Amino acid sequence: MESLMDVAGPLGLLVLALIDSTSMGTLVIPVILLVVGEGGARRVAGRTLLFLAVIGVFYLLLGIALLAGLLPLIESFGHLLTSPPVLVVLAAIGALLVIYSFRIDPKAIAKRGGDPEASARKWTARARRASGRPGLLIGLALTAGLIEAASMIPYLAAMGIIAESGAGLATGSLILLAYCAVMIVPGAVLCAVRAALGDRADAFLDRAHDWAVKNATSSFSWVVGIIGVIILLNTIGPALTWLTGGGV
Repeated sequence: MESLMDVAGPLGLLVLALIDSTSMGTLVIPVILLVVGEGGARRVAGRTLLFLAVIGVFYLLLGIALLAGLLPLIESFGHLLTSPPVLVVLAAIGALLVIYSFRIDPKAIAKRGGDPEASARKWTARARRASGRPGLLIGLALTAGLIEAASMIPYLAAMGIIAESGAGLATGSLILLAYCAVMIVPGAVLCAVRAALGDRADAFLDRAHDWAVKNATSSFSWVVGIIGVIILLNTIGPALTWLTGGGV
């Protein structure tokens, strides 16, 4: 089986980082803060940058911790990733990710009677309460990071790619630093727009918020499916060969 780095490469990491940059914590909440904040455009932009900085550092430290745990495991047990039983498990995980991607698609959620934008509305209420209060903004950033971390499959996939690439902890941490910087760039750009244009940016930020809310779940479902397909394509052949005793 090819390594994830062979399949994805640096461009794959960039794409994953850009997808992570559209998440609830890195884009939707910052846009909300820029829209509802009070006290002058530069102050609002500065407080939103504080939120972005906290969530960026959170993911950097989390990634370094994950990388520190993954590197020894891959060094000791990496050869097992090519063993037939493990390939079968990985193929099953890939198939489940593809199935899961269809279940979390906004249209599928709506068809089941759910509300694909319910989570965004909850975060909007939290952001309104925290807006203008630095202590609450820091708490909001950490809460968003903790809640989203477990479901950020693109980020976890990126950790796997970096760990499997052969980069050591120091080099991997630098890659993570660049990854997390890319994650918060779109939000930081919107902060610059707010600071430069003030109230004139309201219409643009409202549209950016609507776009982010509508597309956050959709883009997440797409990337989950793509990651599942990549895993499946790289494991299904050897897995079927082993399961059928070499008959495939």
